[in-house]
Amino acid sequence: MSAPGVRAGDPGASYDVVVIGAGIQGLSTAYELAKRGVRRIAVLDRAWPGGGASGRNGELIRSIFSSPEWVGLFDLSLRRWHDLSAELDMNVLFSPSGYLVLASTDEQWANCERDHAYHRSEGVDSDLLSHADVLALVPALNPEIVRGGIVQPSGGFAHHDAVNWAYLKAGARHGVEVYCDVTVTGLTTAAGRVTGVQTSRGPIAAGLVLNTAGGNALDVNAWAGITLPMVTSRLEMLVTEPLAPFLRQGLAALALLGYCHQTARGEFVGGTERHHVDESRSQNSTWDLLADMATKWVSLFPLLSGARLLRHWAGTVTQAADLAPVIGSVPDVDGFVMSCGWVYGFMGAPGASTLLAEEIVSGTPSPILAPFSPRRLVEGRLIAESSLVVPTGEDPA
Repeated sequence: MSAPGVRAGDPGASYDVVVIGAGIQGLSTAYELAKRGVRRIAVLDRAWPGGGASGRNGELIRSIFSSPEWVGLFDLSLRRWHDLSAELDMNVLFSPSGYLVLASTDEQWANCERDHAYHRSEGVDSDLLSHADVLALVPALNPEIVRGGIVQPSGGFAHHDAVNWAYLKAGARHGVEVYCDVTVTGLTTAAGRVTGVQTSRGPIAAGLVLNTAGGNALDVNAWAGITLPMVTSRLEMLVTEPLAPFLRQGLAALALLGYCHQTARGEFVGGTERHHVDESRSQNSTWDLLADMATKWVSLFPLLSGARLLRHWAGTVTQAADLAPVIGSVPDVDGFVMSCGWVYGFMGAPGASTLLAEEIVSGTPSPILAPFSPRRLVEGRLIAESSLVVPTGEDPA
């Protein structure tokens, strides 16, 4: 494959760090490690860089969440997004055009008021919008679905392909080796320590193995003898033909379990979820979700009625019950670190990879990452976050 940092031939016999999965988590963490002086890093992917959820997501970026844990991690990431193009020396097409969290019910509006007060106390930029304010900002919205909302002026969206490519280029400049069409089939262990990986190209020894395998991360954990209460699920998106500009901001519609934005070319990009977790490893899109998306988006933006569909796709992620990422090492399993459980992984990658690389190199735990440790799932310490637009339970009766 002709891409920066992607090597032809077989990987070497040993590395200081082997990263499983060349999505945005793997590529960004490999770059951050190399930037901090780790010289022998290999990123392995069974397909191509960004071929999983990192190239199939909604591209949206914000930090206006409701919990201290999510705000702490994602506000760092948002700040990183604003400087990312300059740092990686490539335009990641980040558009800081704002991010609107739309409330449609009195309960959601009350949550917005509470969250806005918290944002102000923490210095996170957000503005509370009334019904009239929201419609003045986005006149195309159906007023019957608008109660109010919160907007983050510094939020927005970026282009996932440009971001993946930029991390590839930046990693290559620091010596990161990326190998495609290499399937990891197992881990090598000795005395409770992970010492390498088994692959379709042969065994590779490693001082550290990092699991950033996205929808396949639970298999990698299992090879290390790690079982956590997580599932693999499928999310779907659609893109319409180019339309006249009507949506400048990224938008999360809480009542619809939906998220969307409009590209510079005018395409409407959006995804919605049902009220149950779609446990599946299939990347095949479905008619049921297409109908759900079309119905919800036309109800929110009536002008979309009759718009032609260009593309419709699915991607898989792993998720915990609280939908928060699972980052860090596991007690009694040395030489192995995970960064999985990412449902909001695209927006969180720049911050999480920075902190995780610092933690790995320094050996000092990150207080921002600590709440997302794998141990929390074992101990039942779930993170309560009320501003998400991904389902956690079953369809309501």
